[in-house]
Amino acid sequence: MKILIVEDDHASRLFLESLLESNNYDFRSAENGIEGLNVFDEYNPDIVLSDIKMPIMDGLELLEAIRDKNSDTIVVIVTAFGSENYAIQALHLGANNYLKKPVSSQELLRLLKKYKAIISGKYSPESLPGKLINRTFSIEFKSEFTKIPKIVDKIIIESAIDMNDGEKINIELGLVELITNAVEHGNLGISYIEKQLALDEGNLSELFDERVHNEKYKNRKINVDFYTDEEKYQWTITDDGEGFNWKSIPDPTDQEHILELSGRGIFISNFLFDKIEYFGKGNVVTATKYIFEKE
Repeated sequence: MKILIVEDDHASRLFLESLLESNNYDFRSAENGIEGLNVFDEYNPDIVLSDIKMPIMDGLELLEAIRDKNSDTIVVIVTAFGSENYAIQALHLGANNYLKKPVSSQELLRLLKKYKAIISGKYSPESLPGKLINRTFSIEFKSEFTKIPKIVDKIIIESAIDMNDGEKINIELGLVELITNAVEHGNLGISYIEKQLALDEGNLSELFDERVHNEKYKNRKINVDFYTDEEKYQWTITDDGEGFNWKSIPDPTDQEHILELSGRGIFISNFLFDKIEYFGKGNVVTATKYIFEKE
């Protein structure tokens, strides 16, 4: 997996380089958007980590240039306090995720591990002959974090999505976010505060392991029901947790909340799908992607 760092601040760039190097990632670096775009064309990275505020060409302009190339490269925008609204703009322009400064090494490494599993397990669904009228399937699995990317890859293959690679990547990333959320906060009952504290203390894996083996949580499962017709693809994810008041999730678009961990996966998924709907007590979520006629 190849990673491109685009960061004008020397200390921040050195931190990211050292973190990736110590974890044996293949990476290149650039000091601004123009240099980053040149490296992008030559290096063809799988992931771009880009600051927003940079001279010559900023992160939003770089993102637009990358998307103009019809690239399905995963782009993660890095933003700081005072530039929160840029994260919203970035997601509208096709960014796949965002991180806040100072970047947490635990959070970044966890994100890269998740993306690495997705990238290494690239799906290759067969093109279905004829016109698809409808299709359904269901899949059930245990709360196993390490298997989520492979499970999502299987879901993507079974869904037989007839869209471009960029749309497929968005759907896959969105499903990983929603299923991870269902496992973490649904089946394992991990609160956002507990997760943030574990990230800060560097013991998130230990927290997951404790919950997975806890008698109260270990037998809980996730169900994914898929439906497609001529108008849409739709995935419904159900967990066995107690649910939550999904109407009370803080609006991440408020500057007060946008850089918080709480609700961010749900928020990002709203940009990766056309519609996200929660039902009942909050342990059922439906993600919809509409199909548009190709010109």
